[in-house]
Amino acid sequence: MNKITLFFLLAIVVFGCGNPKKSNETAIKETDEVVYTVDELIANAEELAGTEVAVKGTVMHVCKQGGGRCFLMGSGEEINIRVEAGQKIGAFSQEQMGSDLTIRGIFKEVKTEADAHNPAREHGEEEHAHDEEADAAHQIIQTAEEKAEVVYFIEGLMVMKEE
Repeated sequence: MNKITLFFLLAIVVFGCGNPKKSNETAIKETDEVVYTVDELIANAEELAGTEVAVKGTVMHVCKQGGGRCFLMGSGEEINIRVEAGQKIGAFSQEQMGSDLTIRGIFKEVKTEADAHNPAREHGEEEHAHDEEADAAHQIIQTAEEKAEVVYFIEGLMVMKEE
């Protein structure tokens, strides 16, 4: 009887110790992900554009029309990033104002109006006949593209943590 009891105790210890190891491995994988501050994200915007990132910031504004987007603030109000909730997140709530959120999403870049006037670059590389009016229009477009402001935002995939 003592041998059976000892066997069961040993089995419990062996199986009981095996499970926490697996959950620790999962926890390590999750914490290996780099979580940027809003300031770091903006500072490295060119390199990170088009990639999946995690960012942490304080919610400074939630759109009142359905909560489709919010703005995360960095070290000051002038440093912020727009987060689009999209289908994955659904919506942000007014109750999240002032709280710290960590959000995972796709960091995207968009040029202002100049890009909209020549989206497929159909007036760019190809050779075609020009008159003075067309050349002037091309010059205006080229100047606008050079001066175009780049705007960055996050297409939200999930809220990872809320504090």
